[in-house]
Amino acid sequence: MRNISSALKEHLSGGGTTLCWLWKITRRDGVVLGFTDHDRPLEIDDVRYEICSGLNPSETDQRLGFAADNGAVQGVFKSERITAEDIYAGLYAQAVIESYRVNWQSPDQAVHMATGRLGTIRQRGDSFEAEWVGQSVLLDRSVGRVFSKLCDAEFGDRRCGLKVEAFPDGTHCPRTFEACQSQFNNSLNFRGFPFLLGDDALQAAPQIGERRDGSSRYK
Repeated sequence: MRNISSALKEHLSGGGTTLCWLWKITRRDGVVLGFTDHDRPLEIDDVRYEICSGLNPSETDQRLGFAADNGAVQGVFKSERITAEDIYAGLYAQAVIESYRVNWQSPDQAVHMATGRLGTIRQRGDSFEAEWVGQSVLLDRSVGRVFSKLCDAEFGDRRCGLKVEAFPDGTHCPRTFEACQSQFNNSLNFRGFPFLLGDDALQAAPQIGERRDGSSRYK
């Protein structure tokens, strides 16, 4: 249940309202950035909310229990504080994003709408598309390395080593060793285990005449 002040309730019950959206992003390094769809910047609680009329939160699927809330945030940021280098460096990975509705004539009349985290961020020229996930996603993350034939790095992050902006918009990495080697020429940075045996090989019984001398299965 949202905590709405009596002053804001009175404003909402009037004939007209002066409301706008605020979005506050808190990065992993503690840097806080604010954005608003209002036609002028606002400063609330020492956070400056820059004009960002292109920001458009899509419908968010909010669920009960421990299921993750899913959604997306799309927009065009003109802020000089957001750079491709910071995104590439992973400073926005799992950043906390909060949304508010506020009476811009009386900024103290604000109500918190939702809190989530930024998931995968895809750059499209000057715009970005970021996945909005619920706080419960932290309970569903893997701790440590995962042994898999697929690469467990994010396309374009520090472990991957590639720069997303060097590829055409919409470029997708299937995270396979074959794609890393032939499509991206980046096999030295592959973060998976391409020669990991599958269940079929582990459970297979010896066949008559088959050589099993302990040597490599891959020549």
